[in-house]
Amino acid sequence: MVSDLRTINVTKRFGGITALNSVNIRVEPDSIVMLIGPNGSGKTTLINVIAGYYKPDKGHVLFNGFDITGWLPHEIFKTGIVRTFQIPRPFKKLSVLDNLLLAVRSNPGESIINALFRAEKWKEREREALQKAYDVLELLDLERVKNKKAAELSGGQLKLLEIGRALMAEPKLILMDEPVAGVNPSLAHEIMDHIVSLRNTLRLSFLIVEHRLDIVLDYVDKVYAMSHGKVISVGKPSRVISDPQVVEAYLGG
Repeated sequence: MVSDLRTINVTKRFGGITALNSVNIRVEPDSIVMLIGPNGSGKTTLINVIAGYYKPDKGHVLFNGFDITGWLPHEIFKTGIVRTFQIPRPFKKLSVLDNLLLAVRSNPGESIINALFRAEKWKEREREALQKAYDVLELLDLERVKNKKAAELSGGQLKLLEIGRALMAEPKLILMDEPVAGVNPSLAHEIMDHIVSLRNTLRLSFLIVEHRLDIVLDYVDKVYAMSHGKVISVGKPSRVISDPQVVEAYLGG
């Protein structure tokens, strides 16, 4: 599954504040890339530009060779770029299984025409969606809680459900904002193990924003460190985390 993302000199301003200043990153196919930096460094702003929530003032976002700069979120979603959030946003009164089924991309049952005149196709797609949901439940070890309401899940289970909803949308690249925030260390490692497994088995790519460096660094292929809207270091985790510029940014941040 091809998923090559690049940003070229992406700049974003809010009034007199430059949140992103000529940012260049690349997420290569089948890779896990991490954005680090102190609060206010521009990490989440960059994620939001890539996902279409913000339009950059300058620069370009390319995905698989196509310029998607300034596209609306639903248009970017159709390319295979799926965004998750620091605080999971499930339908809390619905079961885990129903939350997954609602995340299916382009369900024909949503079309009145399909529902009335192509009932057999609709039923087939429903069966496919149900099978996919059960596959996702198995991948993420959520089978035992499939009938629980989302409101009854633990914080870690909610994070896994958020990943599951993203998987139901047939992603090529998943943008993740703090996937292990607020989760105990053992479950945080389990979540990262799942992410690595998904990269390996489904050939997905991930761009992750995360503050818990002690947990996540061991699982990623490449790190970009940001400070004051700029990329100040890039490379293997061990090299970036020991970069004097990065150390200074955290101590000063």
